[in-house]
Amino acid sequence: MMAEEAQQAQPTEGAEAAAEGQGEAAAPKKKKMLLIISIAIAVIGVAVAVGVVFFMGGSEEKKPDETQSAVAAVSIVDVPEFNLSLLSDDPTSQHFIKIKISLELLKATDAEALTKLMPRLQDDWGGFMRQMRMADLQGSANLQRLKEGLLRRANQSLDPVAIKAVYIRELLIQ
Repeated sequence: MMAEEAQQAQPTEGAEAAAEGQGEAAAPKKKKMLLIISIAIAVIGVAVAVGVVFFMGGSEEKKPDETQSAVAAVSIVDVPEFNLSLLSDDPTSQHFIKIKISLELLKATDAEALTKLMPRLQDDWGGFMRQMRMADLQGSANLQRLKEGLLRRANQSLDPVAIKAVYIRELLIQ
């Protein structure tokens, strides 16, 4: 019986030795795999950082002098205020509008030309706003449409002068 136990013990010792050999061989493979994965993650991280800097933040920085000249180049001109009557479905009630508007020019050098063409702009806008009803001026979406309509008409009637934006400074409806 002892011999049988010795024979049974030997295969288990051999199996343990083989398992230890595989465990020792598996440990360097795991370390290699871990090293490869960590290098891949580092490379991907560097690539993402370079991409972010290249596409989002890698542009030229403006010098303070360029920024100041860009701010000084913005030209805003006030248009004389309009006092108009609105269209009404009910002839017994009449609604009036008082509006103050400013224009932002695309080029600051066009300010003088704009003052010369101001009567043409006032005539064009006056005809446009006299055709409006009270409902056309209620709500923020309608005011945005009004600004877009005024901008479109301004750029059409002041053809050589380019208008960048229309600002409504004051709006009173009675």
